[in-house]
Amino acid sequence: MSFPGFLEQKGFWALFFVTLLALMLRFSHFADLGIGNLFYASTIRSMGESWHNFFYASFDPSGTIAVDKPPLGLWLQVLSTKLFGLNAFGFIGPIALAGALAVPLVFVGAYRWFGLEVATIAAIVLAIFPESVATSRDSTMDALLMFVAMLSALILVYSVENRPKLLLIWAISLAVLFNIKFFEGLIFLPAAGVYIMVRWRNQLAEKAGLIFGSGIIFIVCASLWMVAVELTNVDSRPLILNDPNNSPISLAIFYNGIERVFPSEVTIFQPIPDAPRYSAALQAIWAPAFGVGDAGLFRLFSGANGPLLGSTLCFGLFGVLSILVANRSLLNGPVLFWMTWFLTGLVLFSFSNRAPAHYIESFAPAIAIMGGLGIVRGLEYFGVFKILIAPLIFVCLLLYNFAVTTEYPVLREMLAYALAGGIIVYILFGLLRTMTNLKIAMPILSIFLFFPLLTSAWIVSFSPRAQITQPNPVIYATEEFAWDTTSQNQSWRRVPAEKVLEKLPVDSSAKYRFGIDGVNNAGEAIAFTGEPILPVWNEYRRELMFPPDVLRGFLETGELQYLVLSQGRIALGLLDEVRDITGEYCEYDEVLSADFKSWVVFECGR
Repeated sequence: MSFPGFLEQKGFWALFFVTLLALMLRFSHFADLGIGNLFYASTIRSMGESWHNFFYASFDPSGTIAVDKPPLGLWLQVLSTKLFGLNAFGFIGPIALAGALAVPLVFVGAYRWFGLEVATIAAIVLAIFPESVATSRDSTMDALLMFVAMLSALILVYSVENRPKLLLIWAISLAVLFNIKFFEGLIFLPAAGVYIMVRWRNQLAEKAGLIFGSGIIFIVCASLWMVAVELTNVDSRPLILNDPNNSPISLAIFYNGIERVFPSEVTIFQPIPDAPRYSAALQAIWAPAFGVGDAGLFRLFSGANGPLLGSTLCFGLFGVLSILVANRSLLNGPVLFWMTWFLTGLVLFSFSNRAPAHYIESFAPAIAIMGGLGIVRGLEYFGVFKILIAPLIFVCLLLYNFAVTTEYPVLREMLAYALAGGIIVYILFGLLRTMTNLKIAMPILSIFLFFPLLTSAWIVSFSPRAQITQPNPVIYATEEFAWDTTSQNQSWRRVPAEKVLEKLPVDSSAKYRFGIDGVNNAGEAIAFTGEPILPVWNEYRRELMFPPDVLRGFLETGELQYLVLSQGRIALGLLDEVRDITGEYCEYDEVLSADFKSWVVFECGR
């Protein structure tokens, strides 16, 4: 079908309205989001200070520390802040737009191979997916990665089915993904391998050169930035955050690779030894806020992950089940790729407890397309048995959604609204006697698309602020979090950075205005002030940010003349290593400390 022909048909209007819905959910109440995740906001602001910072993805304005991610997505956000300013549109705008524009890409991908009905429902699934909506409204680059992954997937499918030489272009798109967020963008590689092997099984010998050439292009393009940084003298570039080897290659392989895949302890969420009981309780709350922990078969379907992820994943599972049981012939085409991508992501992130909720963006397009197939065609594949299967699926999904909202009264109310709305829509479609292929599936379609839609609408209307935006905002739907955390309420701020800077004297010989415990505390201070502030302790690993001799060097030379440390962390013994070193050079400043509740100020080197 030609593009002009497509515009003349109802497919255009379906695409238009679903894309409009995606844009509305991602941009509503946008100013309330502030500058998003302050860890990335500080990096983006610091990168805009100089070309040196820009290239090395510097976390701080002085270019001392490089963020633990590749730079490509951040480069786009830096350019956006130069155009739109240091606000929500500058920091988060490109991410929200990418998340919304992935929706028409899903429509296009599904329309060509599965028809208008599947394409429309698949696009709706992604447009209203609560996890995708929440992630698109933050300054993390996962939604951008999802957009590029979907574009890359379209290139791959078109290459395999129609134009083999496009595989070379696909290899470049893989390199782009890798330089947005390392291996997270390559979750679909196993699916791509299976798809190519099956579809080209009779032509592998003649296409071996093309496949090999694509691999070389990917490796070369993907490694250009890493190799450039690796070859730079360590004294001429920032220290790489969260990599003990101070190597971008090591960072990609271990911290952003192996450590994310295999189940392991997440240090920042582990109980603090000998800590008071309330501290352990807080640790137990914040791990679910990030969607981590409890690796296992039901990790993505239980707890706070249930309403955010599980309800939508059920659509995809039904699509997989219907194909495997009733229509395996589809596996000879692109369905094989989408299904394998979906299952790869599902298995990987079920058994890896290091992957926060927003990592699901790496296979969200596959969730949407498999969900569209399940909702529209799933029951059709079962033939005469669909009369029995439809009520069974209806009851199972209703019970599941009822169970996962037990601890979230706000979302339980949304489920009731979804049920009512679904029944009304079902009756209307029955009276109109339209879309006969969908009629028996309408109870599932109506109710269990209304629930994620209403959940997403609640997420949009409720925009809590924090140092690090919680990837799973469902935790705020519990009774314990029934307070106002809108942008007008600034109580979420932890670091009184502006007040500290007012009180501290300015010394031109000092490289840093002050040092502080914690990457995220430093991120907050830098994001709001743009001043050179140095994190001296890393909460992600609960250790010194720098080797002891490097920290001593900062203190001996006078580059670091003040330290602002958390009373709570000192009391818990987390900063003993910091105090052992700074005790040699720093003295407690009683006058300055009196001005700051919960913080202790030390003057160093005088």
